[in-house]
Amino acid sequence: MATPEPTPIPTAAVLLIGNELLSGKIRDQNGHALAKMMRRRGIRLLEVCTVEDDLESIGAALLRLLARCPLVFTSGGVGPTHDDVTLEAVAGALGRPLLRDPAMEQILRNHFGERITPAALKMADLPEGTELTARHGWPVLRLKLARERRIYILPGIPELCLAKIEALEAIPGELPDAGGWTLEVLHTAMDEADLAAPLNQVVADYPAVEIGSYPRWQSDEHGHLRCVVRLTFEAIGALRHHARDARDALATALGPAAVLPDGAEPS
Repeated sequence: MATPEPTPIPTAAVLLIGNELLSGKIRDQNGHALAKMMRRRGIRLLEVCTVEDDLESIGAALLRLLARCPLVFTSGGVGPTHDDVTLEAVAGALGRPLLRDPAMEQILRNHFGERITPAALKMADLPEGTELTARHGWPVLRLKLARERRIYILPGIPELCLAKIEALEAIPGELPDAGGWTLEVLHTAMDEADLAAPLNQVVADYPAVEIGSYPRWQSDEHGHLRCVVRLTFEAIGALRHHARDARDALATALGPAAVLPDGAEPS
């Protein structure tokens, strides 16, 4: 009997939009929230890109990310002010007109009531073909494209963005789910230069495992500095057990004297 082909790992990218992110006035929270969601679901995040509030910059980045992976999340630039140009940029990049969406208009009228303004109603002008999903409260804007590509347009306000991420996750079948990532950790006081050769061998032996090496300097009980290396081993879905196998293989190669006991160092 032929061995079944492994299920392809879903991939995605994040496009963060806003001058305030590039200037440092605001620290990004939305990209981090999206990255954590993808870890939970076993989606490989290929890139997080941050661009200014500029039509050409947004459009060019969006098309580049769509060419790289089938799932793109944008965050920011969907409000009523002069610098909220995401919807126009997405429409322009895709060659689609902006059309007034009746359902979105009604959501806005219900929200603003008598305070509704033309600027607020601008948020109902959506790229042709936009669908509203996760509609409890403010909806997520979803665009389905050719070759099974999708764009999710999320708000930039961190609390609202996080709520919409959670709402998307709660919809059965809305987002890919490859079974999540497994994380295994090993700590050693071995110098990275000495660690490199056995580590490279484990990397070669376990191609399905994402392995990271993170040195940091710490004080011991006598106040002397020492370098502690934190090694992480991560694998997705059906291959999750490979993370533990790779971790154990490196521990064996280093020998018990070089591996710090579990719990000896914070993870």
